[in-house]
Amino acid sequence: MKSQDTLFGIAEQYIEIIEAMERTADKEDLARLEEERALWHGRLMDKLKKEGIKFKDREHVTAIAFRIVRQEL
Repeated sequence: MKSQDTLFGIAEQYIEIIEAMERTADKEDLARLEEERALWHGRLMDKLKKEGIKFKDREHVTAIAFRIVRQEL
């Protein structure tokens, strides 16, 4: 069971949602996933700020999330 309050857990959930969006063509699923992505993006930004990790913009936050999940950071 992954912890969704750790930086890794939040990043992992965020990336899972992005990957699910890439795999689906269903408009309803995409709309739901986009709402979830926005929620988790906000959580990730809050956690990055709390941890003192700086970011430039939305794309940079996503890049950081991928690096965290791949254990490159």
